Amino acid sequence: MLLFLASALALDPTAIRDAVSEDRLLADMRELTGVDPLSDGTRIVSRSVSHPDIAVAEDWLFAAFSAIDGLTVTREPFAHSGPEPVANIVAELPGADPALAPMVVMAHYDSTASLDEGWQATTDPAPGADDDASGIAAILEIARVLASWEPGFARTVRFVGFSAEEVGLVGSTAHVANLDAPVHLALALDPVGHNPGDSDILWFSYDGRWVDEADALEALAEEISELSVTGVDEELFGGDARSDHYPFWQAGMPALHIGTFPLPPSYHTVEDTLAAVDPTFLFEVTVLVAARAAEEAEPLPEEQPGGCACDAVGPASWLVWVIAPLAWRRRRPS
Repeated sequence: MLLFLASALALDPTAIRDAVSEDRLLADMRELTGVDPLSDGTRIVSRSVSHPDIAVAEDWLFAAFSAIDGLTVTREPFAHSGPEPVANIVAELPGADPALAPMVVMAHYDSTASLDEGWQATTDPAPGADDDASGIAAILEIARVLASWEPGFARTVRFVGFSAEEVGLVGSTAHVANLDAPVHLALALDPVGHNPGDSDILWFSYDGRWVDEADALEALAEEISELSVTGVDEELFGGDARSDHYPFWQAGMPALHIGTFPLPPSYHTVEDTLAAVDPTFLFEVTVLVAARAAEEAEPLPEEQPGGCACDAVGPASWLVWVIAPLAWRRRRPS
């Protein structure tokens, strides 16, 4: 287990960074994009919802989440217009307080190469490395890191791999429609692997109703990230109905769309391979989102020798090094 929040590291800003593995990120992407074979020797050719391999990708993601101790993993089937049955994969790290709304970290696992002339969705490749195997690899790694904190969290953290994003946000729309209660905050990673011009710039889009969430992510990034992280109001962005955050917005739930811009030339083509992905950039995105998700999930105190669950590492206090100096920045001037 990665006890990255042990008391000696609880207030250390390098703790989560040390826990995230670039090797695991790349290993997941290599299998999800068909570069490496799966355990049975087969390779995923495409993750288009019209290709038979979408079922292979679904099973792969279900197994990957199921291999993480502490997660409860389910399939969430839904109807769509294509020939293959599809489902979202939902993995929950249960929180200690069921009254608290869950934190959601999400990406989509389907892919497309629809911008290639003559591309056939039912038969042709669609590796979708940047869009959005990068996001899936990141949320898997975040799940591993958070699940390794043995005291757990006050708030449930829900990890969702959506399907049918590329054909109209169908999976996320179905998921939001079936929610029993609102979520605390959702973070959509799509796509997060490409580093245009090696600029190390990460963008995110936010809705003005939740500007405090945008401020909090930018403030955290200034403290712990090697990236330049900038939020853009979706109105200035010309609207942002481009990813799985959007159904949450429509339902009145706070969400951020985290991604890179401009998109690579390989976007939605068969050339969206690992060559489009900067592993170090993806690592930095994963560190930042893991830290933000853990902050909102409120880590429970670690049991100290002698049975003391000391207040020094109480809920969210492991990020005191972030929260204390930044608390005033989470309020915009009136």
